[in-house]
Amino acid sequence: MDIEYKSHAKINLTLEVLSKRKDGYHEIRTIMQELELHDTISFELTAGGSLELSCSDPSLPRGEENLAYKAAMLLKSLYAPDKGIRMNLIKRIPIAAGLGGGSSNAAAVLKALNRLWNLSLDDTILLELGARLGSDVPFFLYGGTALAEGRGEKLKTLPAFPQTGVLLTSPKGLRLSAAEVYGSLRLDRIRERKLHATDRFIQLLNANSEPGSDLFDDYVKLLCNDLEAPVFDLQKDVFLLKEKLLQKGMSALLSGSGPTVFALSRDEELLKEMGKRLTLNGCMVIFTKTTSKKKDIIE
Repeated sequence: MDIEYKSHAKINLTLEVLSKRKDGYHEIRTIMQELELHDTISFELTAGGSLELSCSDPSLPRGEENLAYKAAMLLKSLYAPDKGIRMNLIKRIPIAAGLGGGSSNAAAVLKALNRLWNLSLDDTILLELGARLGSDVPFFLYGGTALAEGRGEKLKTLPAFPQTGVLLTSPKGLRLSAAEVYGSLRLDRIRERKLHATDRFIQLLNANSEPGSDLFDDYVKLLCNDLEAPVFDLQKDVFLLKEKLLQKGMSALLSGSGPTVFALSRDEELLKEMGKRLTLNGCMVIFTKTTSKKKDIIE
């Protein structure tokens, strides 16, 4: 049986870093939002128990350093030692960009192989396996709009964020590791959270679910990311890129640990025009949209 799964990107509408944990990770609260932008992974059952991964991006590893392959290995070692799979990954999500591409790939593999290998694992088990693979993986098992806490593995689904256009951009060729960014974070520099942005954002999501509500302008005022300061210290070009978007009157924020900056607008032509200008300046540019939870399987 052959099947294809979509593996979506994400942005962080809020990201508050609360403290450093004893295990070396950081305690966070973040509202994560799924995007229409996605990779595609095709799966083909194989005999002999072998695992194979090919990828459209030659820079990506194809073995245990790849989260998609690692997810398949984890399932195989625990539940399906005799099963085999051939996977082909078509990359569209930029790598090491703060968009969760690797974590999304791992979540897609968990869901696909749970079905193809007839494992019948419930959501609780899949979430636990996802957390073992990476902090963002559990979010991608659900998608849509969600609050993530702890190191990112504790999830609560939220009312859907209203669909809007999203411009993704970063200095071309720039990659940042989350470990490098968190290692440069100074908790004493994080501003006081007088507005409690994440809590206010959740209140707006609940209010916006009522008929006739339109709170988009209120949402963009609450966009925040405590990782912006260390990223801007590491890469001034990312700071300058965000400033360009703000100077054009657009809402803009770093996603995750960067270096991707996103802008939200219901005026898709405005986003596309800005994207053209940034492309001429040598930036990576992708136009996409936010999305609510959808079927992963491509029919």
